[in-house]
Amino acid sequence: MKAVIWRGLMAIGMKFHHFADPKPPSPNFKILIPSRLSAAGGQFKLVFYVPESYYTSTDEDFRFPIVVNFHGGGFTLGTGTDDARWASAVLKNVDAIFVSVEYRLAPEHPFSIGVEDGTDALIYLAAHAEELRIDPHRMALSGFSAGGNFAFTVPLMLRDLQNDVGRRSLHETVNTHPLHNYKSSSNLSLPRPALTRTHSAATSTHSILKLSDLEPTALEVDQKIPDLTIRAIVSFYPPTDFRSSRAEKRSTNPAPEKNLPPLLTNLFDESYMPGCDIDLADPYLSPAAATDADLSAAYPKDIILYTCEYDMLNVEGTAFGNRLASAPIEKTLHGGLIRAVPHAFDKKPNPLHFPEAANKCYNEACAQLKRVFGGRVSIEERTQLDTVEVVDRFDEEESAAGSRLAKGKERQRTEDTDGLLKGPDIYDPGFKKYLDVPKR
Repeated sequence: MKAVIWRGLMAIGMKFHHFADPKPPSPNFKILIPSRLSAAGGQFKLVFYVPESYYTSTDEDFRFPIVVNFHGGGFTLGTGTDDARWASAVLKNVDAIFVSVEYRLAPEHPFSIGVEDGTDALIYLAAHAEELRIDPHRMALSGFSAGGNFAFTVPLMLRDLQNDVGRRSLHETVNTHPLHNYKSSSNLSLPRPALTRTHSAATSTHSILKLSDLEPTALEVDQKIPDLTIRAIVSFYPPTDFRSSRAEKRSTNPAPEKNLPPLLTNLFDESYMPGCDIDLADPYLSPAAATDADLSAAYPKDIILYTCEYDMLNVEGTAFGNRLASAPIEKTLHGGLIRAVPHAFDKKPNPLHFPEAANKCYNEACAQLKRVFGGRVSIEERTQLDTVEVVDRFDEEESAAGSRLAKGKERQRTEDTDGLLKGPDIYDPGFKKYLDVPKR
């Protein structure tokens, strides 16, 4: 009952969050897919946001990169549309398909069903890549808070499946459908390569041509895991280590008054990890508990990680990032610790204004994704958050570039301030002299 009440409150907050201009897009379509990894069976939704070029491209063979996202909410709250502003940034800056996984929530669906749903989603999208116009070798994962945890735990579960270690396996059947007859249910409308497109995404958010079902693939028929490549992980303020207590986590925040209240974090923990039989060192729960070898093998080269200084999850997040960047794992870490901001600084329920820091954080993360997917971006695009916030970056080159940007912005502010303080004189560049303005 507590979870239901908090879900309602979060939904109201998200309506305010989405009300500010520029308003985020609505989903283009959704697909309801079956669970194959969870012993409980069942089904869940994938929420699709697609770029305009998805409908207007004349290159029928082109396959889009994809960002698979997991929303936050302590594993207990939230929906697949919560990160619509992040989806908008990805569509605009990366020209990629954005899929938000509406994984099933605790306490109805405790650990590890959310991780299993996330892994199921990734496998499903790769299996149906041709129909959905997805490039399965240009995939990225992203997530916020609890979803940021999934961005790190899903690759570990996927690798175990690929290596058949026996911890999870794809079910031959699900609760309601024999897999050899199964077709995913959806309100999907998308262009088939052989069909002529007649509408644009601008004229219809439900697309062009009705395609009610996706055809079974080797995944459905033979439980075969498709070939896919994760190119990057983007994780915003994630929990990475449940081996430490909430009290220990809280004590690490230099601004303890900005911590989430115990009433809420207790609900999250009791819902997602009920009872005392859960191994808190399980890497599917605490990715920081995984071995160096497993992290090195499961994760892509590029990892974009942001933590918040005024957040009880900051210390474990930055420690995890530093570990990933160090030998023997040696991943390339981007992002960093954002000074003087709290957990979920980008999700404020402000109907009048979307924070500039959040906008620049999203845009520079998108610049990293664009680069990873094969595009060209400048170092300034990858460090633009430094113009509005102080960021302790993981990458030395990006740290130096961010410092230059910050100094340049500070000089500009100083010059603007000096100009205001000079009083009534106005410089006319046409006459190359100052003009006296009569005082009132």
